[in-house]
Amino acid sequence: MLVQAISLSILASLLSIEYMNGHFGLSRPLVTGMLTGMILGDIQQGIIVGASLQLIFMGIGSVGAAVPPDQTIGSLIATALAILSGQGAEIALTLAIPVAVAAQSLDILGRTFCTIFIHMADGYAEKEQYGKLSMAHYLGLLVHFVRVSVIVFPAIYFGVDAVQAFISVIPQSVLHGLEVSGGMLPAVGFGMLLTMLNIPHLFPFFFIGFALAIFGGFSTVGVTMVAVCVALIIDYYKKNQTTVETASTNMDALDSLMED
Repeated sequence: MLVQAISLSILASLLSIEYMNGHFGLSRPLVTGMLTGMILGDIQQGIIVGASLQLIFMGIGSVGAAVPPDQTIGSLIATALAILSGQGAEIALTLAIPVAVAAQSLDILGRTFCTIFIHMADGYAEKEQYGKLSMAHYLGLLVHFVRVSVIVFPAIYFGVDAVQAFISVIPQSVLHGLEVSGGMLPAVGFGMLLTMLNIPHLFPFFFIGFALAIFGGFSTVGVTMVAVCVALIIDYYKKNQTTVETASTNMDALDSLMED
């Protein structure tokens, strides 16, 4: 069990890094469940549980500075405990969300703590101490590994009781404060996206998507479907307009030639 707990802690850390740097899909619940099952010797059950959790977390995504529930850690721990306890997807579906929310709280704390290294890196950059500058980045990576291992290792090593005890120890006031902070962060994320977008004629579409998500109750998948349909409709009319303009230009040129 010690080897399995260490292996899954390392796997969780690597998958979380992948989610924050590139996001090629390896950290999604389906793949996470399969890799967890591979380490625990039951790939089939890992895929079954991962597929079930994929449906739960399908609409979750990080936008800008927003920190959503940690689907990677939640899926990994839930899949591992489902396999180790032999209770299948039922216990995984019960544990995934609470664990993901608890991991989200630690993620916010970890990111906040890492701002120390950002200021350190700025100071090293001004002094042209590039070796220490690299060290500051690796220190942030170390904090990330600790943050993941703190919740994954005891959960796997001690089992379901450890997870429930960990969640119950966190004061409700702390959880509520982190929840409020997490609710404010999307506004910062949207502001950052607007700054990067900097295309005024696309702003209305941006706010339409925001209104659908917030006031219309649309999930990320739903907003994406609406956006794709709108893009296809606009593309269709633009192509027709270009065809008509081209035909009109050719006719004008032909009329001019006939007059000559």
